[in-house]
Amino acid sequence: MPARIACVGILLLCACGDSEGPGAAPVAAPLEEVFAVESVIQLGEDPADSIAEIGDFVERRDGGYLIGDRFLPRVRSYDGEGRLEAAFGRFGEGPFEFRRITAVAEAPPGRVVVADFGQSRLTYLTNALVPDTMVALPGAPRDVLKLGPDLLVHMVVGEPNQGVFGHPLLLHRMTPPELVWSTFELPFSDFERPYWSSFANFAVATGGDSTYVTSGLRYPITVVDGTGAIVGTIGAPSASFRPMPVLEQGALLNLGNSGTTLGELLASFDLIDRIDAVGSHLVLTRGRYNPERPMPPRELLHTSLEVYDRHTGAKLYEDVPLPDGSRVLAGGRFLFLLLDMHAPPWRIARLRLLTEG
Repeated sequence: MPARIACVGILLLCACGDSEGPGAAPVAAPLEEVFAVESVIQLGEDPADSIAEIGDFVERRDGGYLIGDRFLPRVRSYDGEGRLEAAFGRFGEGPFEFRRITAVAEAPPGRVVVADFGQSRLTYLTNALVPDTMVALPGAPRDVLKLGPDLLVHMVVGEPNQGVFGHPLLLHRMTPPELVWSTFELPFSDFERPYWSSFANFAVATGGDSTYVTSGLRYPITVVDGTGAIVGTIGAPSASFRPMPVLEQGALLNLGNSGTTLGELLASFDLIDRIDAVGSHLVLTRGRYNPERPMPPRELLHTSLEVYDRHTGAKLYEDVPLPDGSRVLAGGRFLFLLLDMHAPPWRIARLRLLTEG
């Protein structure tokens, strides 16, 4: 039996079980001791308009779901049972066309916001995915999340390496088109950390009126309050976490001389690919690049989870293994886990964190 199916089966058997509270030190535990499967939904598809690959995923306030396609310029909405309700989008540079969808979000009162990295703008659609308005941005949006009544936009404004050590601000709280505040400097430039910008994926989550962000290549997690002030950090790597080395300029060109392939280098370090707020907790998803796909678009494989109390910063669980081939999609009331990231049927498990009760 494939490891992914076996693990999900164990989770289903344990869905109604009780959990013991973790001790003071973080616990390395199997997935079924940390999460219970609330349900598994299977997304419906239009045979003439199928999903290429699930990109950004959002649970809506009404219990439905929004999906931005990773490779196609399409946004789709589903009801709580996974039935397809609407789809919108086509490739182009004109009004309400998309080049590269990097994120979707739900904004009051139920409108859908689409971040288009290829065109430096936010596109607003109605609840039924009908074109509404567009808002130009001063930079290319990589992510957009709901933050209280506003939006948090992750984008680089201006050239990332202005000057020798250019550190632009990455997080921007907006009531589009109005800017509320900007915060969090890029922690390194290409001059200071050659190649890191090619592999770093800035993981960002919002919970309540707080924001949590890290470069993905290193700990800790920076905590930002609702006013944009940095109020502290949380998080520490487990003993199994392998950080990326600081490479010298030209190191990748000389890999052949060292006897190391690019694939081997990529598989030699870990990343924090996601931070998700799940109730009063933070769930960090660790990943590792697939050594068999070293050239872009690289494939990042999700490997394990860490769980923190987001109010105290205490780490509760670490090194919680994920089923092979699965991928974490989102947080919220549940942690949403795509059971097979490569091919349909697209089945998504809603995982309830046992410490949430």
